[in-house]
Amino acid sequence: MSSAPPILEIKDRKQQLVADLRRSEILAAATQVFGDNGFEATRMEEIARAAQLAKGTLYLYFQSKDEIYQATVQQAIVELAALTEEHIGKESHFAGRFAAFIRVRIAFWQEKQSLYRVILSLSRDNHHRQRSMAWQLGAVRQLQAIFETAAAAGEIPPQDFLAAAWTTMDAIRGVNERRVFADQDARSTEDDTLFLTQFLLTALGAAGR
Repeated sequence: MSSAPPILEIKDRKQQLVADLRRSEILAAATQVFGDNGFEATRMEEIARAAQLAKGTLYLYFQSKDEIYQATVQQAIVELAALTEEHIGKESHFAGRFAAFIRVRIAFWQEKQSLYRVILSLSRDNHHRQRSMAWQLGAVRQLQAIFETAAAAGEIPPQDFLAAAWTTMDAIRGVNERRVFADQDARSTEDDTLFLTQFLLTALGAAGR
């Protein structure tokens, strides 16, 4: 008896793969359009044109540009989380893990400046600011866990690690915002990472930093 999947199941898988690919293409196109035009000035037909789709086809995947924006940011967050986990996993001590956490976030948003500009421009609106805070919560909890592990190992003293995690995220965001709007004489990713890491390690009271 054949163990091959039914023809309809194979067809469904192929259709899902095509849909996933098309969705990724839409999000990539939207990132570019949002970066070029800004969120408010972007229209659905412009995203469709950039993705080489009919406007009606675009609506089969997303009902509004806000829905596209949310999906674009969420996709970036998933990618960033995976990169962070990968680089942190290579480090055996707190200082190295902390530096990796910071370095990945500076380098990642340097590569995605167009999207980051849109995020910054929308963060002035209260609704978007609240959504941005929610998006950051996963990273904050991850950083809080890193701090707690370091404290258990005697690498940093006990303190309010949730507040420390939010403060770290605020500092990283400040560096990224400056880098996005800086001229060509901006410091390197490694220089900014080194300075911010050392500054925050001092604030955390890290042993043997």
